[in-house]
Amino acid sequence: MTTPSPKTGATKISNVVLKKWTSPTAASATQAAPRNGTAEELTEWTPKPDKVNEIEWAKRGWICQGKERVRCTLCHKELVVKTNTRTVEGKQVPVVAGSDVEQGLAKRFSELIIEAHEEDCLWRRHGCDDSLLRLPLAVPQTALSSLRERYDDLCTRPSFLPYFFNLRLPPTFDLKAAKSQLPSTFFTEPPPPSTNPSTPSDVALALALTGWQGLTNPRIGAVPNSATCTTCLRRLGLWMFKSKEVDEATGEVIVPAPMDHLDPVREHRFFCPWRNATVQHNPGAKTKDTKTAWEVLAQTLKNSAYLRQESEKSTRRIPFHRPAASLPGTPSRSKKQDSEGQAALATPEQLDDEEEDMAARDAKDKERWAKLRRVKSLFDTKGRKKSQRALSRPGTASSRPTTAHSRQESVADKPGAKA
Repeated sequence: MTTPSPKTGATKISNVVLKKWTSPTAASATQAAPRNGTAEELTEWTPKPDKVNEIEWAKRGWICQGKERVRCTLCHKELVVKTNTRTVEGKQVPVVAGSDVEQGLAKRFSELIIEAHEEDCLWRRHGCDDSLLRLPLAVPQTALSSLRERYDDLCTRPSFLPYFFNLRLPPTFDLKAAKSQLPSTFFTEPPPPSTNPSTPSDVALALALTGWQGLTNPRIGAVPNSATCTTCLRRLGLWMFKSKEVDEATGEVIVPAPMDHLDPVREHRFFCPWRNATVQHNPGAKTKDTKTAWEVLAQTLKNSAYLRQESEKSTRRIPFHRPAASLPGTPSRSKKQDSEGQAALATPEQLDDEEEDMAARDAKDKERWAKLRRVKSLFDTKGRKKSQRALSRPGTASSRPTTAHSRQESVADKPGAKA
């Protein structure tokens, strides 16, 4: 970029480019999967020991760049990672090495995962957190939406899905309970694709509950006979686990599958949270009980079903109304409630009882007023009655009663009075 100098008018050349920087730890959740995905091709990356597998390289910012080669996404350093192969006449030839040699190479490459970066590279200072692969399955809405997507994707390849008896599910996996805990509109809203069967597919649902979905290749599109896990990027050839020929009348297997059975949990890679409970465990959780991703998903479905049932019960609950005669209040209030339609409907017998109660209350009120008048009459003397009548006459000077002192003064003021 060229900019004119404000003082001399000369031109300065600058190659500084400003870019928005994101912390490696903050971007780990969105960038770790693509980095790990670069090593999914067996032609580019062969299996390595656990200490230097592709997930360890991805946690420190490395991506697969060519055959057995990794490159840093920030400092662009490249490194060749060979543990059990060597180049012979331009071809990679596997080498059988002793356990000591293999362990030594794995230890050295585990150090280079950090040290091979440039000195000022951010990936050299800090890598991704160990929990970067933990799946957000505790939120029911997100978990159900992802489950429905995986289920629909598997239903697009019904002819390649294994039979249910070809599956070997964990002992604690209860497919019937999981189906009963799904929302009533799970298979219908949103409207399913035309490829979905009219009745729910138990095989597709079991595979989706354990983290599998249909494989889609970025170059050739959907692969109808394969499934994959988007977390560990493991691929399954579904045709290998489906019995080739089965007697439809008796269900007897005539020609078995190439593989004895399909264990959908064990087929995940060792670091996958669908299989590894330690990876799925939340370090900030209060409980120390660890569960795999499929177990967390099953618990989320159970909790969501319970809350949904409690909500439905609260909406169906009818408020209790007592008869109008037993409600405390005045007659005017009950009339108002009847006029507004808020009081409960009463039978003729209840109306008669209410009229009798009102008559009894009126009689008691009259009796109380009569008693009050008799008590009041005891305090009314003859002199007080006369003074009250005198004051009530028109033409009186004052409505206030006179005292003895004031009467003497008025007599002395009269003309002809004796002193």
